[in-house]
Amino acid sequence: YGFRYVKLTEWSGDIDLNDFEGWEIHSDMDEIGKIKTSDELVNQLISNARWGMKDNFLDVPTDCPQRDERYGWTGDAQIFSGTACFTMDTSAFYTKYCHDLYMEQKKLGGSVPDVVPVAHVVGDASTIWADAATIIPWNVYLHSGDKGILRRQYDSMKAWVDYMKREDDKYGAKRLWQTGTHYADWVALDGNYPGGVYGGTDQHYIASANYYNSSCIVAKAARILGKSEDAGFYEKLAGEIREAFLKEYFTATGKLAVDTMTGYVYALYFNLIPEGATERVKEGLMNKLRKSRYHLQTGFAGTPYLCRVLSDNGMNDMAYHLLMEKGYPGWLYAVLMGATTIWERWNSIMPDGHISGTEMNSLNHYSYGSIVEWMYRDMLGIRPDEEGAGFKRFTIAPLPNYRISFAAAELNSAAGLIKSAWTLEKGKLNFEFSVPFDSQARIVLPDAKLSDLEEAGKSEGISDMRQEGNNVAFTAQAGDYKFSYVPTAPYRRIYSLDTPFKELMENEKTKKILDEEYFTYVNHIPFEDELYTMEEMMNGPFTCVPFELRDKIDGLLREVE
Repeated sequence: YGFRYVKLTEWSGDIDLNDFEGWEIHSDMDEIGKIKTSDELVNQLISNARWGMKDNFLDVPTDCPQRDERYGWTGDAQIFSGTACFTMDTSAFYTKYCHDLYMEQKKLGGSVPDVVPVAHVVGDASTIWADAATIIPWNVYLHSGDKGILRRQYDSMKAWVDYMKREDDKYGAKRLWQTGTHYADWVALDGNYPGGVYGGTDQHYIASANYYNSSCIVAKAARILGKSEDAGFYEKLAGEIREAFLKEYFTATGKLAVDTMTGYVYALYFNLIPEGATERVKEGLMNKLRKSRYHLQTGFAGTPYLCRVLSDNGMNDMAYHLLMEKGYPGWLYAVLMGATTIWERWNSIMPDGHISGTEMNSLNHYSYGSIVEWMYRDMLGIRPDEEGAGFKRFTIAPLPNYRISFAAAELNSAAGLIKSAWTLEKGKLNFEFSVPFDSQARIVLPDAKLSDLEEAGKSEGISDMRQEGNNVAFTAQAGDYKFSYVPTAPYRRIYSLDTPFKELMENEKTKKILDEEYFTYVNHIPFEDELYTMEEMMNGPFTCVPFELRDKIDGLLREVE
């Protein structure tokens, strides 16, 4: 039972807290990862995700510990598995759960049930949920380097992809998954009605993308295990799915037909994009964010990948904006409302302190705690490498942002202690890294100039230092490394027409530009819009500027320091 408060009744005398002891009970897993930042709200968010994991990892990864479920929902377990592997040593725990999953899967002809063990919940073969069969063992392998998890689960992984292929073949072998009912982008905010559970993204679009992803994972697992014939089969299947996916969901000119935030996130994350169309997809995602006034709309499908996609595609500033959002919907909204675990819904508690009116609600669901995986992978840049699983070979490619002045991570990985830390101080970036014994890291310094670091590149343990676009990359053997430099890009607030109007009006310099270049031209604030409240308009991008003025005003705003 998950609890936060204890009620005492019929207690006589004074209450001394020292007379009471609270025990936390969860499966025995070593805590291996920790992150600390300069922002206490973000630190509390990290703590919330950690407690949500502890509360729910009790022999089975339950979705919540405190209400009439407490089931091993496969979707929740899969979504959080990346964060879980960074936070604790989950190898034994997930090995046991994946074994349980395969035992249930055998009864279903390769399909995967919604909950494992099966108990009072009838349902199976839902995309994302059933993909726990492939994604969880793959994540465990990446972090542990133990081929045993792949060897033990290979038949399970293969059976799930074979099930999808049989369903596909049954309805014409289109190499798309266009049948069945799926939870898909569960509890996304772009659904048909407030408080609903089904998001606005086509469920079969999400299903087909996961069909492709799971096929790719099985192909890679087969290669690792020396099953070359299987590897060739599933590589070919994945290629056919990709080809069919692009034909089905993209126009001839590269426009994505699924115009939702999660739709764009999925195309970018799984690299399911036609040649030459990436920039158009990235702009489509940004347009969805602009229209939502820079608030996420994603659910269980899109949220785990949203910030990762933004950071990996040149939109790192927006990823930090979403992380630091203090209003609804946003991660820090719950923190400011007093949360000590992760909520199931973005508005599980309303601003007035009342529980929201949605029937399905929980204050302790860890799925959206998946943002912590982005913190490890992008904020601090620690990324496992498929070619050197278990952190024998890995990448450190941190992506700082002006909103946070300091961040540090330590990871007691399967290979040893990895450290990544950075500070942003007086216009300089300062980095500290540690690579463990008998390991090798590819380190990428953001917005760096090779000529500024050539002397550092002569240090023992560093090789192949080179300029890669705006960054400097090199190979580092075991050891500790420090770098300090003035970045080639400004690490400060960049104002533009994408900046919320309220912020433009609060800054004297930007307000002066709007007064001189905009208000004298239009002589009013055209903010009447039936789609948004005044508050939403003020906190959204300044979209009302006439076309002939946009480039000039945007350019002037970007020059403001």
